[in-house]
Amino acid sequence: MRLLSVLMIIMLVSTLGVSCKKKEMTLEDYAKIELEVNLPDPALDEAKVKEVAGKYGYNYAQYKEMFDKVQKDPALKEKLGEMRLQEQKPENR
Repeated sequence: MRLLSVLMIIMLVSTLGVSCKKKEMTLEDYAKIELEVNLPDPALDEAKVKEVAGKYGYNYAQYKEMFDKVQKDPALKEKLGEMRLQEQKPENR
């Protein structure tokens, strides 16, 4: 009986550890959020960013981190631009 209790506690702790893991924002999710937020800097309207990011399962800090990463990395900016061009092609509508 004691062994069963120990195993249950271990399973519970491992489940909590996995479920609380911070989800990393993808460039696709960032593009969707950025399109809805439509601000040059997320600090201009933090409440709006929190609301929109929350809708996609992220928080303000995660969005701000990805925003900074995209601003510093030309390759990410290029990928983001290519994604936007793909959205505008007539065959995708």
